[in-house]
Amino acid sequence: MTDGTGRKNRPGAGSFSLEMHVEGLPINCYLNNHPITGRVEIVRMAPRNFPDQLVKDFASDEEAWAWARNEFTHRRLP
Repeated sequence: MTDGTGRKNRPGAGSFSLEMHVEGLPINCYLNNHPITGRVEIVRMAPRNFPDQLVKDFASDEEAWAWARNEFTHRRLP
């Protein structure tokens, strides 16, 4: 499934998948709730017609956001 632009193409993703911003800056990722595993994924958006890349998965939204903020602060986001 994808959103209307052909992006966000991980299983379970769609226009409702939240694009991530840290400190007001976009990080070219979105949060995805995977329908099979039930895990919360941080997914890097790829150009149209290319598969998005799983960055890391977590048990909860809170853990995902905490990790993203920490990686952004230390300039380690992939």
